[in-house]
Amino acid sequence: MTANPSIQRKNFWSGLGVAAVAVLLLTWVIPTWGGRGFAVGMHPRTLATLGAWVMLVCALALSLLSAIALLRTREPFVARPDLAGLWHQTWPFLYVLAFIVAIDRLPLTWVAPAMIAGLLLILGERRWYVLALTAAIPTGGLYVLTVHLMRIGVV
Repeated sequence: MTANPSIQRKNFWSGLGVAAVAVLLLTWVIPTWGGRGFAVGMHPRTLATLGAWVMLVCALALSLLSAIALLRTREPFVARPDLAGLWHQTWPFLYVLAFIVAIDRLPLTWVAPAMIAGLLLILGERRWYVLALTAAIPTGGLYVLTVHLMRIGVV
């Protein structure tokens, strides 16, 4: 593992978060909505439970190793986050939330090209024809597929 205390702190809290999700899966989600039928030769609840146990063990191991590393270097488990780093981790969620709100109010075929083009602009693409084609082709394909499925009566 890395010796960077900031990474160790993130690993510790991420491990605890994943462990909490695994416990939630094992105690409530899988028993309540485990499904019926068979997947890969075993019952779906068995497969899901096995995956949740693997998640729990790996997350606890990550948290334990990170806690040991933090204790060895006498670093605190909690530190004030860097505001620039916090913004860097928050803006993608706000971007998606903005488009979820837009899709709630406008048709998907209007919003999707703007979302795709916006992401390409953020990633640094500046050629207008690449932006236009990359934004329009998937949306056009989705539109044609939807119209076809409505015509044959699936939707």
